[in-house]
Amino acid sequence: MAYANCLQILKDAQAKGYGVPMFNVLDYESAAWVIEVAGEEGMPVEVGFFHGFAPSFDPIAAALTVKEMASRVKAPIGLHLDHTPDYKTIAPFLKNWDSVMIDGSSLPYEENLALTKSVVEICHPMGVSVEAELGHVGSGASLDDIQNPDHYTDPKKAAEFVAATGCDSLAIAIGNAHGQYVAAPNLDFGRLAEVRAAVDVPLVLHGGSGIPDEQFSKCAAMGMSKFNVFTDLNMGYVEAVKKAIAAGADKRGMLGVMLAAKEETKEVIRHKMRILNPNDLHLYR
Repeated sequence: MAYANCLQILKDAQAKGYGVPMFNVLDYESAAWVIEVAGEEGMPVEVGFFHGFAPSFDPIAAALTVKEMASRVKAPIGLHLDHTPDYKTIAPFLKNWDSVMIDGSSLPYEENLALTKSVVEICHPMGVSVEAELGHVGSGASLDDIQNPDHYTDPKKAAEFVAATGCDSLAIAIGNAHGQYVAAPNLDFGRLAEVRAAVDVPLVLHGGSGIPDEQFSKCAAMGMSKFNVFTDLNMGYVEAVKKAIAAGADKRGMLGVMLAAKEETKEVIRHKMRILNPNDLHLYR
């Protein structure tokens, strides 16, 4: 199957009742390992890139890496640009990306709507799909961001927002937050059901690291299509490296440590993918 359009991947997930993890990656190894697991599991995945990671992973190199590695597996592999604040940030990526997120969630509603609509109007003629965000997906370090329902996505506004902007997918807030959680999240599934009923585009869950497995799986079963993961992959790799060094892998230097950490890091990826696959599908083996 090789490289695939992210929106097509999400629509397939929405139709067949599974979730697609999107792993933000920092280097060649993390991108390659995400794609390897997708091939082994026979399930689609999105490889995410945040523009702030450019110092560690050149964006052009990142795009070429993902597309080359994708050609080696049967599962569809998408490439998504995550959390961009404006079109100026998006523009340099449009040559190699076909899926971007414009994040105006910190803006007043009308400004978020206007910004998202303007990005959609530019990107759609170029064949680029646009993810937007409505509601406040804040920091996992803030109890208020996690527990205050005033931050959650309003279903009626979600319907209005999607219709007015033409965005292709929508990231929502239901008690999820970015980074490490100061307390275990308790996602608002009632709110998820209301938003799912109000809009027909794929829904996205940001802050996918640290959410209990059963809540993660339930989101997929209830029609959430895309799940962003970074912290679990990032810290999982760090823990794997620590174990590798403790076992003496550093005697072979950098290469020895990376090779020793590979399989344990891949298991972090595999676990996330499996809990988003409630029907145990293996579509592309």
